[in-house]
Amino acid sequence: MMKMSRYLVFFMILFSVISCFREEGPKLQTNGQGEVISLPYLWKRSLHLNDPISNGFTDLQIKFNGNIVIPMTKGPTGRILSMIDPENGELIWEWDDRFVKETEDILLYQSYQFNNLLFFPTGSRLYCVNLQNGKTHWRKRLDRSFFSNVYGKDSDFYMFGKSDAFPDSVEQMIVFKGDIQTGVIEEYLAPDFTMDYFFTGNRIGDVTAVAPLELDGREHLLVVWQEPFFEFFWQSYLGLWDKVNQEWVYKKTIINSEKSFNGVLLNPPVVHEGRVYLAVGFELASHDIRTGEQAWKRKFDGEIFFSNFLIEEGMLIANNEDQFVYAFDPISGRQLWKTPGSGTSSKMSYMNGVVYFNGGATGRLHAVDIRSGKTVWRIDPQKIGSNREEIFMGTAIYTIPGENGKKGKVISLTGNFAYCFEAYR
Repeated sequence: MMKMSRYLVFFMILFSVISCFREEGPKLQTNGQGEVISLPYLWKRSLHLNDPISNGFTDLQIKFNGNIVIPMTKGPTGRILSMIDPENGELIWEWDDRFVKETEDILLYQSYQFNNLLFFPTGSRLYCVNLQNGKTHWRKRLDRSFFSNVYGKDSDFYMFGKSDAFPDSVEQMIVFKGDIQTGVIEEYLAPDFTMDYFFTGNRIGDVTAVAPLELDGREHLLVVWQEPFFEFFWQSYLGLWDKVNQEWVYKKTIINSEKSFNGVLLNPPVVHEGRVYLAVGFELASHDIRTGEQAWKRKFDGEIFFSNFLIEEGMLIANNEDQFVYAFDPISGRQLWKTPGSGTSSKMSYMNGVVYFNGGATGRLHAVDIRSGKTVWRIDPQKIGSNREEIFMGTAIYTIPGENGKKGKVISLTGNFAYCFEAYR
């Protein structure tokens, strides 16, 4: 009996060890194409401090002092911005100074960061948060709503809203300029809307993007705007504004083809080596910054909207709604490679030759090695978590570079958890 008891104790201990080992987390798995579909995570943390509710999102990475800012929740009406330590997922601070706590989501489609200050508009409500301590630097509630896109350089930020210079019955958006330090805001710049055509809702046109840059020692703004062309079409234009001389260098270079149903720009332009790159509707275009002349343009079967595009390692990488990821030579526009993507997705994040994005159509975390054009990750959240309905969301993917030759970290969010993985490269 004594001997049997010892064996029994031994097997009970062994079973306990095996059970604990199985519960540690997911294992490395690949599919038939060699893509990683399951990967052990470095840490996992809940996005909900109390009962789970919709936790909002940030479209682009927000980092400060090596830490990251993500949306979380705290109770039924507590939607918060939280700074967490990417090393372990621990909470550093939380911010919730919304004007309307019962219903107002935290949706940072775009934001502007200058040093320790983060500015973002939410309709008529404007917020500036101190990233050092998670306190409100200033906030304002104005008598008009603003477009979600915001741009900036140094302490100046630019956003887009309705001007008082037009009749109340006429809808439009012009450029407003603000000071991120003080919160002082003013109407700044309007293009020459022709007012030849009115779109639904009496709209005559909108400015949707401003890219600050320096040319010949003077500050300029690349301005993207659009107005109706005939009754149901939009024409997009590129202009260059000289801030010092307060004049247009050029103001109405055509970007997209005429008679385009989807001829508007909604995502940030990319400025690179004397050119500006713009995704307008189903088209991707390159223009000379100084002259506005179009260098090349390509048309797709889908839009470059949700994931947009970026330029890294001498390649323009575009994630398209047609469910492919493309690489182009940014100078000539020549296609370098094309690989299956996910269609609708989060914005891409780049690190060490790899772009990462969450596929809205697939619900998975994708990683594409841009040096080979191959998908290397297609991580299925249902293989790494206990929730069988879990999907990776369209919020920003955070890339944290490694130190001393080590791989970095990739942090991606589902609706319930933040997962931290060791980077592919």
